[in-house]
Amino acid sequence: MRGLLYYGAKDLRFSKEIPKPTIKNPDDVLVKIGFCGICGTDLHEYEGPIFLQNAATTGDKISNKKLPLTLGHEFSGVVEEVGPGVTHLVPGDHVVVEATGHCTDRHRYKENNPYVNEPKCDACKQGFSNCCKDLNFCGLGVDNGALSEYVVYGASHILKIPRNKVSLDVAALVEPLSVAWHAIELTTNFVDGGFGEGKDALVIGAGPIGLATILCLQGHKAGRIICSEPAKIRRERAAALGAIVFDPSQEDEAQGIASLKKLTTSGAGFDATFDCSGLPITYRTSIHALRSRGVACNVAIWADKPVDHYVMDITLHENYTVGSLGYTTEDFRKVIEKMDSGDIDIEKVKTLITGRIGLENAVQEGFLELINHKDKHIKVLVSPDL
Repeated sequence: MRGLLYYGAKDLRFSKEIPKPTIKNPDDVLVKIGFCGICGTDLHEYEGPIFLQNAATTGDKISNKKLPLTLGHEFSGVVEEVGPGVTHLVPGDHVVVEATGHCTDRHRYKENNPYVNEPKCDACKQGFSNCCKDLNFCGLGVDNGALSEYVVYGASHILKIPRNKVSLDVAALVEPLSVAWHAIELTTNFVDGGFGEGKDALVIGAGPIGLATILCLQGHKAGRIICSEPAKIRRERAAALGAIVFDPSQEDEAQGIASLKKLTTSGAGFDATFDCSGLPITYRTSIHALRSRGVACNVAIWADKPVDHYVMDITLHENYTVGSLGYTTEDFRKVIEKMDSGDIDIEKVKTLITGRIGLENAVQEGFLELINHKDKHIKVLVSPDL
């Protein structure tokens, strides 16, 4: 089959000679790819292996797969074949794939895998598979991903979509929306009365995940949604989705936080803040912009850098801070339900798609285009059928 094979830093090769994956386990599902989004994580991997570091050396800790492998973990498709143990899917179903790989997936990779009998980690025992000590993803080392024509993955990760409501291109955005949904759901454990209708939220950063967070906050029927973003083109995109936008570059840090608080219903601060940028100033803002007993959620994936802040800034207002990592299958299910019901506006989701390209052109028109013109795009989708 055709696909993009990752060999290492800046070495991504289109090939027509990749073996088509086959059903090997009772719970396997063969999916013909509809669309696959190029994620910021994919761009980081292009610069040099991070999630793919184990696959580049000793082998992935879940599957023992080694490079070269195809990238792509934000995808939709059509079921072509199912293993004999699969009961909730049939050929022809339109689906999305929740692409995490964790302890409970090791059984699918018995062949030449020294990790297959590893005991479940504590997070997986508790049911927090997104916090697995060896967490990785289909398309980032666990298995070949969806920048190709076909993927085989475990049935427990695959969910049907309502094909009369959600097209395959829109369905490829269920993954980034699920990142946002998971973060918002985490905050409900801390916000008085739960986070939802009438609560004010601050989204810091209007990149793909920030914009997805705006849409998922609307899906939770949040009150005022403010988006702080210095780049004009990104502010315009956030405003088009219905957020009130704020330019933090026009004021110093303290003045900016005071101005943000004035935009809330109470004038005292936000019930929840979501840092989708991952900078010291955005982290501090996420805490200082809260009202008492509000919660600051870090959604961003950070580089290895420390942040100076005073712990008493949290204590004096009994605020909470929480980190959010990825998603679970349940987050995918909820996002699909909300898209089907209209609580997440599908027409708005469509506006996040800024390009559709074929596999053969994905390096130049996808990866390099996004690296060199990142503010021009939100989500570029790749399809083997284009």
